[in-house]
Amino acid sequence: MTGRWHDDELLSHDLAQALRPVEDAARRLARRAEAAFSWRTVDDDLLLASLSYDSFEKPLAHHRSGEPLSRFLVFRATPLSVEIEVMPGQIVGQIIPPGRAEIVAEREGGDPLHVTADERGLFIISPCPGGATRLRCDTPTARLVTDWVQL
Repeated sequence: MTGRWHDDELLSHDLAQALRPVEDAARRLARRAEAAFSWRTVDDDLLLASLSYDSFEKPLAHHRSGEPLSRFLVFRATPLSVEIEVMPGQIVGQIIPPGRAEIVAEREGGDPLHVTADERGLFIISPCPGGATRLRCDTPTARLVTDWVQL
């Protein structure tokens, strides 16, 4: 035998070096498989709330110039819903049924805004995010995510 492999230690070292990329790929594959497996229960934990009412489609109150003072939106998902009023500069909302929650206003292309709903489910997001926005509401019992809406 000629070359490096006449020594068992050198042969073992070269084999380990040759197999290292395979081990790394196997670890990456295992991490991806675990991440994919964790998504199997995503529907159990997440409520997708669809827009069930938008006052822009059925106008309510207007001031003298005819422009709406605010916009009311209702998102429903059993057993939770969220109602919001979009006003110049802020959003006022409530989780139904009332209770504490962490609210995140996710904005397309912007940083999320985090607020807390009180024990009555009331929250204020200020400033109003504007643009395409959706709300994520984390309550002790569920996570509700609304449709994207243009504010």
